[in-house]
Amino acid sequence: MADRKCTAGRRWPVYIAAGPLLFFSGQRGARSRGRPCHTSFHEVAGLGPGANSRFTWVNGMEGPVGAQAIAIYERYRKLLAAEGCDLASFLRYHILQRDKRFFPVFDRIRRHYETTPPASTAVGVGRFETLDSARLCIDAIALHPSAASVLGARTVLAGSCRHAAAAHFSHVIGAGPYLFLAGQIPIDTSQAGALLIRNYDDIPEEGRFLRVGRSHEDTRNGPIAAQTWFTYDLIRKHLEGAGSSLGHVLNLIVYLQDMRDFPTFHRVHERFFPDAPPALTVVEVSEVGHKGTLIEIEPTALLPGKGLQRVVHGVDGMPAHMSALVDAGGIGFLSGVVGVEAAEPAVGRPTNAPGVQRKRGTARDAVSAQTVAILAKIKKTLAAAAGAIDRIVQLTVYLDDINEFPRVEKLLLESFRRQRPALTVIEVPRPAPIAGARLSITAIAWLGDGAPRSVY
Repeated sequence: MADRKCTAGRRWPVYIAAGPLLFFSGQRGARSRGRPCHTSFHEVAGLGPGANSRFTWVNGMEGPVGAQAIAIYERYRKLLAAEGCDLASFLRYHILQRDKRFFPVFDRIRRHYETTPPASTAVGVGRFETLDSARLCIDAIALHPSAASVLGARTVLAGSCRHAAAAHFSHVIGAGPYLFLAGQIPIDTSQAGALLIRNYDDIPEEGRFLRVGRSHEDTRNGPIAAQTWFTYDLIRKHLEGAGSSLGHVLNLIVYLQDMRDFPTFHRVHERFFPDAPPALTVVEVSEVGHKGTLIEIEPTALLPGKGLQRVVHGVDGMPAHMSALVDAGGIGFLSGVVGVEAAEPAVGRPTNAPGVQRKRGTARDAVSAQTVAILAKIKKTLAAAAGAIDRIVQLTVYLDDINEFPRVEKLLLESFRRQRPALTVIEVPRPAPIAGARLSITAIAWLGDGAPRSVY
């Protein structure tokens, strides 16, 4: 049952309690609701580790990320405390940054707050709001303390012991039957210097099945083919180290540096998931990983032998090798949904690219039409799994122009009348692997017993 006392002042819940988990909306480092975000360590004085230099030019550049990270962590501490837990309850979060060059600033703040860090995925993206004052946005999933008696405690699992984490995070976090993995990238941390996977020669022969032996094709397809193969094989090792396997993967979020790499990625993806594929969302972001990585893959999986079954819904008729929804124990992961067929598709460059002329109303009409089509698909998918749209607990909107979100939000609010989900909105260069897609939406639904509880 939603808590309505604050609904008038906040359109979307800060978090949703559903079953054993807490699902948080993307949090930004704003001073207060509707105000610009922090820009200086002085604004959060007495909180967190503070500035890391005595020089104003240095602190002037690092201050926005550092201050906003501190503000976000302090807000999360208060929110979690209200549920009787703390930062050690985090299972996984997404670190969405306007400029990943300043990731080391965030990582220093994170080390102050996180003694046993969760799994995490960090990518560079576009804006989170039209004011563009936010340098960071962090959404999260946490384990509710009441679930410990049923699921057991949150556990940091070993995964592949040969591959150390590249920053302050855990590769695999267990919560009873669920495994939350960090975003994995094609860097071999088992080798001295943490080598970047560059091409076919950097992976075993078994991973070179797309190599044709001609320089032009292999130079174009080789980097993403080799990096995808290595990353999926690394995920396999982490899962097997935790007692699971690729056949128990529920959901995949794939971040590409260049959406033109999708066809080659997909050919490798099919090899690793020959049957009953997981839910899948693919977006292009501004920056993945580091050192020249082209891909980052974040899996969620099931630990066998814990009494839950992986249930797949809607495999036939999907536009790629993915399932519409994969459910385990009442937690259902939906694939990313697009609605291009509801609008006239773009030809060539996206309609928001420089130099592309728009007819008045065309772009906006496309965004609205695609949103309507996406919501209809989501309702159909949930209905097939004996659920309804008010069972969605976390919603992520990938949009190619954040200025269009008010139109999207109006349609979302009309659909989520009874129960609104936690919400994160992210501007990305390309929200889906299809021409003309202005947005894509992915979601997690609670299909188990008991209604989700909203906290505003």
